[in-house]
Amino acid sequence: MDTIQRIRHSAEQFPERTAYKVQDSIVSYRQLWDKAQRYALLLRKQGNSPVIVYGHKSTDIVITILACLIAKRPYVPIEEGTPLLRIEKIIGQTEATLLITEKPLTTGDILCLRLSDLERFSDATEFNCESSIAYIIFTSGSTGEPKGVPISRSNLDNFTGWISELTTLKEYGGITVFNQASFSFDLSVADLYYSLCNGHTLLSFGGNITEDFNGFFNVLKEADVAVMTPSLARMSLVDASFEHTEFPKLKCIYFCGERLEVKTVRKLFKAFPDIKIINAYGPTEATSAVSAVEISEEMVEKELLLPIGRIDTAATGIEILDGEIVLKGKSVFGGYLGRITGGFFKESGMNCYRTGDLGYIKAGYLYCTGRADSQIKFMGYRIELQEIEHHINEMVGVSDSAVVASYDSNGTVKAIKAYVEADAPLSAEDIKRNLAQRIPHYMIPKVIKKVNSLPLNDNGKVDRKALENL
Repeated sequence: MDTIQRIRHSAEQFPERTAYKVQDSIVSYRQLWDKAQRYALLLRKQGNSPVIVYGHKSTDIVITILACLIAKRPYVPIEEGTPLLRIEKIIGQTEATLLITEKPLTTGDILCLRLSDLERFSDATEFNCESSIAYIIFTSGSTGEPKGVPISRSNLDNFTGWISELTTLKEYGGITVFNQASFSFDLSVADLYYSLCNGHTLLSFGGNITEDFNGFFNVLKEADVAVMTPSLARMSLVDASFEHTEFPKLKCIYFCGERLEVKTVRKLFKAFPDIKIINAYGPTEATSAVSAVEISEEMVEKELLLPIGRIDTAATGIEILDGEIVLKGKSVFGGYLGRITGGFFKESGMNCYRTGDLGYIKAGYLYCTGRADSQIKFMGYRIELQEIEHHINEMVGVSDSAVVASYDSNGTVKAIKAYVEADAPLSAEDIKRNLAQRIPHYMIPKVIKKVNSLPLNDNGKVDRKALENL
C-alpha cells in the first residue's frame, strides 16, 4: 500500500478513534479523512503549485497536509514565527501561489487563506495536479539561503512502508504517539506518518516545552510511544519525576536527529526498567530515517558508541565511502530544489547522497562517529568536537554539554569553548582536570561555562548559535 492507502485504511478501520490531538483540539479518523478529501478537491481547483502550510501544531495543519497529499500538490511546512524574509525566499524558490495559515499573514505576491476559505473555489475548474513530490522541507544552507529538500511520493511511500514494518515498532496497536518536533522539521515525518498509517493517535504539546515543562510532562503522560531528540530526553531526566511510576503508559522512545549517548540510555533504563529504546538515523534528504535499532542493556554495557541502525533492516542502501556514510536507493531525494550542488549524485540510475556523517559498519550494525564538518583544525591538530562533548557528558553530575569553536577574522580557530549543564558543583577546573585524563591537552576547551540549561531550537536540538549569548 502507498501512504494515502494506509491512511485511508486507518480511517476505514478506526473511524471514531482520535487521529490527532493537540490541547483541547481533537480530530477523529473519520473527520480527518472526510475533511482532507473535501479540501483536496478544492486545492485542485485553486492551482497546482506547491502549497505553503504555515502555523504551529493544530488539527487544521494535519488536515491540510493530508489534503495536499491527496490532491497531489506538494506541501511546504513553515513553522509559525519564521521571519518574513525567510518565508519570502521559500515562496520564491518553490514558486508557490497559495499559503494556508490560521493567523493573518501578509507576505509577497501570494494568496494567504485559512483552510476553510478554500470553499470560494468550489465552482472553479480543476487544474491538472500530478506532482511526484510529496513535500518540501527547508533546511539551513551554508550560503545563508534556505535549501529546499523535495521528497517524492515514492520516497515517502518507501518510508511509511519501512517504519510500519519496523520490527521494534510493529507490535504496538491502537496507541498514542507523542510528537515533539515542529511539522517543518523532518523528525515529525516519523511520528506523523507512523501514527496515521497505522491507526494510532498522534499527540502534540502545543506550547513551548522549555517555558512550560510541567505542561509538557502532563501531555507526555498520555503517550505510549514518544518520538523525540536525545536533547529533550536529557532535559527530562534532570527532573526526578521522569520515571516509570509517573509515566506508567510510556513503553517506547524513538530517538532520531542527534547522537544518543550511552549515559542517557543508562539513565533511561534506570528510570524506566521496561522501556524499549529505538535509535534511528537518517537525514532530511533521505525521508527522515533509513535505519533503526533497538538498544539493549548489553549494548550499553559493552559499547562506548551506540549503533544507529541495522544494515539488514535498513530502508535503503547504506555504504561507507572514504569513511563517510553514503545512502543509495528508494529513500534518497532527487537533489536540492533548483540546485545541482550538494551531496546528491546518481549511480547506475539510482539516487545517492553523501551525508557528511562519518561512520563505519561492524557486525551488521551502522555507527556514526560524528560530522565531517564538525571537525576543526586547531594548533595543527584535527579535532572532532563531538568527541570532547562525549567525554564531558560521561562525567558524574553532567546532564548535557555543547562544544563549539570560535574563530578570528581570518577564519582560523582561536579557541574551543564548552557550555556545560550540570546538577553537581563542578567547576571549570574540575572539568578540565577530568578531561586531561581522557583527551590530549590541545583538545581541552579554553573556556568552560556552566549554564542552567542549554538553549534548544524549535526542533528540539541544541541551538549552538544562541550559546554565545549565555
